[in-house]
Amino acid sequence: MRFQPFSANGLRTFALTTLAFTAGVGCRQTAPPAVDPGMSACIPGDTLALAAADLDQLRASPFLSGEGSAARGLVEQYGSASTLMVAWNGSDVLIVLRGLFKTPPAGGSMIAPGLAAAGSQKSISAAMAQYRTGQTGAAGLMDYGSGFGGRSAVWMAVRGGKPLPLSGNLANLNRLLADADYAGAALALGQTATLRLGARGRSADSAERVEEHLRGFLSLAGEAEIHRPELAGLLGNARIERSGREVTAELSAPVDTVARLLAQFVAQPAR
Repeated sequence: MRFQPFSANGLRTFALTTLAFTAGVGCRQTAPPAVDPGMSACIPGDTLALAAADLDQLRASPFLSGEGSAARGLVEQYGSASTLMVAWNGSDVLIVLRGLFKTPPAGGSMIAPGLAAAGSQKSISAAMAQYRTGQTGAAGLMDYGSGFGGRSAVWMAVRGGKPLPLSGNLANLNRLLADADYAGAALALGQTATLRLGARGRSADSAERVEEHLRGFLSLAGEAEIHRPELAGLLGNARIERSGREVTAELSAPVDTVARLLAQFVAQPAR
């Protein structure tokens, strides 16, 4: 397959369609649930992809100081929120927000005290209806994503089995998704930044193919960045493991380095 560099549109799509380590930003005496139960209860059953961000962690980390950080705009847009979830069903995007607000952020509707939803009227209505059931409508997706990276600053999870509208080199990930029940990513921010990618194969044989696709994706990504040794080295040193049906890849670097590298990815147009 021909490898294409990351694009801004590709990263934004990936953030909406694809979001386990404790981030280590700040100290908490009692660990909170990996996923806010109220926010989880807003996610409808037709969700294909889910992303979550701990906005307070992002604000407390030097990650946002990276020039051109794509996360900065998200944090600034929802300044009154502490956590955020994004659900995508193939056509509509639903944003669920938790924060100390008495009125919803612009364009949103209140679901419960401190809990709001934004998006199309259809998606907001679906979130309200799901919330009344008291439980999430996307249990498998939520379990995979929260288990993979629920206490990370950002995590993503997506159902496998069908291609996603990814652009640039991220479109190559559809090869991986074809053999996966679920796939995900998580970004943990502490003394270093740790990025994890993972997938659950449909079978042991599928997991082996997923591992091959993931190794190929990271190898080609490193080759495409040969003129930026720092980024090429980071991708080349990713640790890839397979255990049963589970496949993971992990890479770590100083927080400011990862922020700078992600900014460089966003700045490159697709070819």
